[in-house]
Amino acid sequence: MERYDHMTGLPRMTYFFELAEAGKTAIEARGDRGAMLFFDLSGMKFFNSQYGFAEGDKLLKAVSEVIAGKFGSKCCCHIGGDHFAAYAEVSGLEEKLHELISEFGSLNGGRSLHVRIGIFVNGTPDEVPVSSAVDRAKYACDEMRDIYGSGFRYFSAEMLGKAQLRRYVVTNLDRAMEERWIQVYYQPIVRAVNGRACDEEALARWIDPVKGMLSPADFIPYLEAAGIIYKLDLYVLERVLEKVNSFKKIGFPIVPQSINLSRSDFNACDMVEEIRRRVDDAGISRKLITIEITESVIGSNFEYMKEQITRFRDLGFPVWMDDFGSGYSSLDVLLEIPFDLIKFDMSFMQRLDKGEKGKIILTELMRMATALGVDTACEGVETDSQVRFLQEIGCSKLQGYYFQKPSPVKVLLDRFKEGFKVGYENPEEAEYYEAIGRVNLYDLSFVAREDENMLQNIFNTIPMGILEIDNDKVYYVRCNQAYRDFMSRYFGFDVSDPNYAFPLHGEGDSFMTAARRADARSITTSCRTAPLFTRSQGR
Repeated sequence: MERYDHMTGLPRMTYFFELAEAGKTAIEARGDRGAMLFFDLSGMKFFNSQYGFAEGDKLLKAVSEVIAGKFGSKCCCHIGGDHFAAYAEVSGLEEKLHELISEFGSLNGGRSLHVRIGIFVNGTPDEVPVSSAVDRAKYACDEMRDIYGSGFRYFSAEMLGKAQLRRYVVTNLDRAMEERWIQVYYQPIVRAVNGRACDEEALARWIDPVKGMLSPADFIPYLEAAGIIYKLDLYVLERVLEKVNSFKKIGFPIVPQSINLSRSDFNACDMVEEIRRRVDDAGISRKLITIEITESVIGSNFEYMKEQITRFRDLGFPVWMDDFGSGYSSLDVLLEIPFDLIKFDMSFMQRLDKGEKGKIILTELMRMATALGVDTACEGVETDSQVRFLQEIGCSKLQGYYFQKPSPVKVLLDRFKEGFKVGYENPEEAEYYEAIGRVNLYDLSFVAREDENMLQNIFNTIPMGILEIDNDKVYYVRCNQAYRDFMSRYFGFDVSDPNYAFPLHGEGDSFMTAARRADARSITTSCRTAPLFTRSQGR
């Protein structure tokens, strides 16, 4: 009973280690090399919920019989749950694995599961004890976690480096936070209409005294897998709150700060309450802390995440959907969950230069979001042409290296003293810029629904622009390419720069006269070539 698993009849782990050590020696004596295998059934939890635990146990027994049939009943073990291990000689191994995968697919009359298999070959890159060999085989297996279907993968020297880094990150997280090896960098999110920073995203950067600069990809996945990412996310929040209060004291402009949350945050603690308590204790308005949650996080447990997002919004925290379009986006998410903003994944920017289809898809998604009353943002913006296109289709906010890379607090302070490159938005004007920023300048329904069917190309539209009037000066804050061409051809104006002022009198004076009358009455009006918005103060 101490040596064998009662359900499968296979050796327990401790006894298996003894058998595997002896088996490894015997294989090498025959002039071959030994390999450790780790098996993981994909979707066991769902299988149990659908068919019941009795059927699940029946499947595990059938799996154990297949493994024992291929490698011998004393050459494998049931580690626990849906995990198994086995050792074998390298010669003929892949042929056996292909046969095993085929047999797995036909178990229980086809009511089976996919299996992922990790393989560690002794001596790649070094000799290790049996227990470590199992760990490495498991690591190779885990590398396939995002692959749907059965298959196998070998452990490599590159994986060894990742395994060592993972161990280092998990072990040193608390010290890294305590000694401030982890710093928070901030990247501005810019209002498309006025080019000013209206939000900032807080991003963790690990500057290690031993490993050097670690990117988020070097530590965040490991912390998520270990279930301790909540420590980092709360640490980032605390640094953000410190920053906001310190900036208030020196008169630095304050805009909402967004923080990213992981799915495992909600498993570790009541994340909504933890954030609320910290923000309130710091004396900071909840409207200044924006919660970013990725689309993939929501899909893992829809109803639960819907409840948490609703709790955040009921407490006054804005909630954004991050990385929309990075996976298999579900419109049900937008229908069921009341997000304040959708942030489009940077992959949309990468598609813009590959033809009209990418532009059309993004244009229609922007129009849909606006119709739903949801704000929009695009990340990964790097070129002037991308900025101009996003402005024209009504994207509210832009983020990317075109404006600024993520920077630490010290750099922000230095730039503030010298005259910040991006500049910050006046909070009192935010609502106004939100309104004019959402207008899609390729959407004919905004000004002329009856002409919509006459056009063969969505981007070959009539001239449309948005003007601001300040006394005797006109600013063209937004306009499409057709409008720029129109103004250049007939009036000799280059209206590309939204900060350049044109005289209110001169060419096209009849239109300007109508604009002045509308401005004087403080109303909103529109005409065939240019919608006009007015506001009571300023431009």
